[in-house]
Amino acid sequence: MPLETLRTVAGLAPPLRTLFLTTLLFRTGTMAYPFLTPHLLGGGGLDAAGAGLVVTAFGVGALAADLAAGRLLGRLHPYTLMRGGFLLGAAAVAVVPLLHGLPALVAGVLVWGFAYEIVTPAAYAATIAGSRPEQRKVAFSCHRLAINLGLSAGPLVGALLYALDPYSVFWANALCVLAAAAFLHLRRAHGPGARPYAGTRGGGGPGSEAAPRGTVRPTAAERTRFWTVFGLSLPIQLAYALPSVFVGAYVIVGLGLPGYWAGVVFTVNAVGIVLCEVPLNIRMARVGHLATLLTGYALAGAGFLLMALADTGPELVLATLVWTAGEIVVFPGLLDYVSRVCGPAADRTMGLYASGVNLAFIAAPQLALHLSAPGHPGAPWTAAGTAVCAACLLLLAARTHPYTWHKEEPCTSAT
Repeated sequence: MPLETLRTVAGLAPPLRTLFLTTLLFRTGTMAYPFLTPHLLGGGGLDAAGAGLVVTAFGVGALAADLAAGRLLGRLHPYTLMRGGFLLGAAAVAVVPLLHGLPALVAGVLVWGFAYEIVTPAAYAATIAGSRPEQRKVAFSCHRLAINLGLSAGPLVGALLYALDPYSVFWANALCVLAAAAFLHLRRAHGPGARPYAGTRGGGGPGSEAAPRGTVRPTAAERTRFWTVFGLSLPIQLAYALPSVFVGAYVIVGLGLPGYWAGVVFTVNAVGIVLCEVPLNIRMARVGHLATLLTGYALAGAGFLLMALADTGPELVLATLVWTAGEIVVFPGLLDYVSRVCGPAADRTMGLYASGVNLAFIAAPQLALHLSAPGHPGAPWTAAGTAVCAACLLLLAARTHPYTWHKEEPCTSAT
């Protein structure tokens, strides 16, 4: 599987290879955010309530970026928007450790969150522009691989730097983001990495530049399909936001297991994604949208319900394998489907889709806090799994309605 993944990444079209390497650099630089709270409580001089408000400002900025991305992508090339986000983000993350006082820190972190997140819908738009429709599921899988590899390495390096000098982790983060901006600029200026696929809107041929797009509005049917899948994706987004905020407390406090089992859960999930996501989606490239999403939803729902029933470490690992399989199937499938349901406006609706991820990460801690209780430690997993299963049934029910489900297109080879 690793060799197949490497061959797939190496065989990507030049625009997608550029995007893969840029994303890897950028996400590897995501090393300061995990240490933002301890910095605020230490060098930042804030109490717990103030630190929580500043961290929330990051999420608010990220959500604002998702909502603004559609208009910005209507005027700017995705690479231009990505470079702008990189430069603004590098400046913000370098300045944050120098700020003091709650208002200044809230403002600085709000800008940081906006700059960080604006890259996501721009990268989605670049993926759409750089791939044919039949290749898109694999293209999104490779993009997610770059994200996961970067997010695995970045916090580890950040932990080492933070132990040496808390300020250095912020400046190292800024340097990585600047490196991503420089790499994207050089590849766009001197290589084929910026050329759009000739068949996409805005691409006049293999050597043409994609011009900024005008106002292309989706039809009523396209809008209905988008909001249907957006609504049905929210339980999935919420369920997969839960592990990052709840696994540690569930394993140690809820189940009374040694803390290393929480690390095992995260490791199993990360290794499964890195090793299996691209090869599995190559094999599923010809599978229809509905079958892909139903499979992913079913695996996700079952996996999170199994988390609620787990009492031992091995049972946690089994449950994690199931919901990791669901993650591998459902997220590339959702990105592929959303990219198709809104016609020519698809690239600019990806920001709205990404806003669901941030809404989920804002809501997940509250869900875990209010549902978990002594004697019922698995209640958040039960709620998440049940919601995903309900969404799966609604997805199945909506399949025959022409305004809520996009007609399946004939599958062709993804190679």
